[in-house]
Amino acid sequence: MTAAKKATNPFFDLDFTKYTADFKVPGVDVNEMMAFQRKNVEALTKANKVAFDGFQAVAQRQSEIFKTLLDKVQTQGKDFAATSADDPMASAAKQTEAAKTAYEEALANAKELSGLVTKSQEEALALLQTRFTESLDEFKAAIEKTAASK
Repeated sequence: MTAAKKATNPFFDLDFTKYTADFKVPGVDVNEMMAFQRKNVEALTKANKVAFDGFQAVAQRQSEIFKTLLDKVQTQGKDFAATSADDPMASAAKQTEAAKTAYEEALANAKELSGLVTKSQEEALALLQTRFTESLDEFKAAIEKTAASK
């Protein structure tokens, strides 16, 4: 099997209307039902893309935060090494201030990352909620259309 063949999903290449054309259920428009499902799959695909893009943004930001952290640790290590051992109280005060700053930065970073995740989830959920509402409206219209044709 070729790599291109593995990369595509043959399920999406099927035309289900060919297989369902023989099923004549009174009052059910198979093509309309397939259109509903196609829209549902499209909405799900968009929501998955939004979620994946959000995941990528979080991973990229985590990488940036980690790089910044490593740079700070390296700089602080040099600063602490340069601090005179003759004044342990000054060293302790400097280390305490560095720990406080690191803690505050960690909280800010966690809040930022949480915000990115929340934003991504809200966008994906909004897409799905919109499609769900649309599908209910479409289903209602189809029922009304069927009732009117009788």
